[in-house]
Amino acid sequence: MLVGAFIPCVAQDAAAPTPVIIISIDTLRADHLSAYGYTKIQTPHIDSFAQGGTLFTQAEAQVPLTLPSHTTLFTSTYPFVHQVEENGERVPPGALTLASVLQSHGYKTAAFIGSDFLDSRYGLDQGFDDYDCPFAQETKGAAEPMAVNFRRDGALVVRAARQWMESHRGQPVFVFVHLFDMHTPYALPPEVARQKGISRYDAQLDYVDQVMGHFQQELIKGGWWDKSLVVFLSDHGEGLGDHQETDHGYYAYESTLHVPLIVHWPAKTSNVTPLAQAPVGLIDVAPTILSYLRVPIPASFEGQSQLGALRAGETARPRAIYSESLYAHDAFRWSPLRVLRVGKYKYIQAPKAELYDLEADPHERENLIRKNAAVAAELQNELAALLTRYTPSQRATPSALSPETLAQLESLGYLAAQPRGIMETSGIDPKDRFAEFTLYQSAFVDFLAGHTAAALPRFQLVLKSDPQNTLARFHLGECSLRLKRPQDALREWTTALKLDPQYAPAAESIGDYWLALGDYAKARWRFEQVVALTPGSYSGHFQLAVADEHLGLLPEALRHLEIACKIAPNDENCAAKLKSLKQK
Repeated sequence: MLVGAFIPCVAQDAAAPTPVIIISIDTLRADHLSAYGYTKIQTPHIDSFAQGGTLFTQAEAQVPLTLPSHTTLFTSTYPFVHQVEENGERVPPGALTLASVLQSHGYKTAAFIGSDFLDSRYGLDQGFDDYDCPFAQETKGAAEPMAVNFRRDGALVVRAARQWMESHRGQPVFVFVHLFDMHTPYALPPEVARQKGISRYDAQLDYVDQVMGHFQQELIKGGWWDKSLVVFLSDHGEGLGDHQETDHGYYAYESTLHVPLIVHWPAKTSNVTPLAQAPVGLIDVAPTILSYLRVPIPASFEGQSQLGALRAGETARPRAIYSESLYAHDAFRWSPLRVLRVGKYKYIQAPKAELYDLEADPHERENLIRKNAAVAAELQNELAALLTRYTPSQRATPSALSPETLAQLESLGYLAAQPRGIMETSGIDPKDRFAEFTLYQSAFVDFLAGHTAAALPRFQLVLKSDPQNTLARFHLGECSLRLKRPQDALREWTTALKLDPQYAPAAESIGDYWLALGDYAKARWRFEQVVALTPGSYSGHFQLAVADEHLGLLPEALRHLEIACKIAPNDENCAAKLKSLKQK
């Protein structure tokens, strides 16, 4: 538990609920802020958020990926509970979020999003009256979310937030501001970093610090700053070469899990502890906010408030902080990485387990698994106990499919996914396949950049060392299609589905293949697989509707098109097609 935490003395006015502002800077490492000891650049504006506030020195993300981390932040539930453990998955409908709780207590709620990764189609908009995320391009062939046109500059994000706040002056407000400027590809030209003699990452951070300074000044001028509870954080960090990881999501080291967390308390708050040095998680943010506001914390919230449970000067056994990275498992079927941190010790569960003393070794260079076997065993048992306390929900059976189709899919194993929460650590350790991952990653970057001829042989090299690599095989098929070799593409996608019958992207690509050839019966079968595996797939339902229409199955086409339009309510193409179909 958090040693040295506090309960602010607050005289809250029931007629004027405290405004709440959460600012999330995507991909920001804590140790690159000068408030956390960084010296290569200064971040004075972000640092100033801690004046009259609290800086948490040991805050941990629960997943080093954007959507899963923010889902944990807002639902205050473990990733294996809310089951959003990768980007592109969907927050369960009806999820109880911080936004929905505050909305039910009279708050006007709004979010201002910097990237397509948090688009409303992923369900994180639940509880928000306004969800400003102008990236909705759900139709097939939309640009990759990593592209610059699928993000907006932080200055534009905060400007939209300020305008909304001005239009809701005098009302209780909850505002979520998400900046994506720290994420690659960087928007600032390389010359800016060269001129300043710093890395491109730090150049982006210098820019973000200026944006935060302008935002803070606007909040002060508008009378918001002194009366608001402002929480500054990041969803995850960035590898920047630590442990050879350049970005994030693959490993579960502190370079990507250690995040800044700074809370600016309203001016009426007293007895504030300026520094909190024990480990906490982003899972704890929502209950801490509700505790401050004296709003009951929902029973579903798994995080712990850092206000109500402690008194200044109390000492207690450090609480366990859970984190995970399932990317290597979900993408390549290698072992998942699960982490438990208790106090200074951090245990990483893997086929080759790791134990680190983060006080003595913050960069995780010396694995103590053999030297401190007793500590490792204790943390391993505590991690197992945590996981076994939960029974992951089973995959919901899509009601849009016929019983005959469901029976066929079940016979092929499409609907028999084992819940992630009970997966055992087994198989290939991601550490042993990092070279292969790097090769895959370089091929994928070439693929995204349109350098198909260069990407194809690299994907083939990955498959030479690992023929079971479904993701590389899928992209090899995509390369073949771009190079006008459709039969080769079909072969690779079919093989990918044989290797992993639950791999929906391969089924969708095969469906598109048959749709382009006018074989609507075969296309329909594949798109039914897609919506069975991913009921929230816009393109799956839309393309299934297209196939149904060509086969004369108009009621079925209408049903799937209505589902598609519900998933993507702002898609004009879907709305126009639905209108046309209703007129038939």
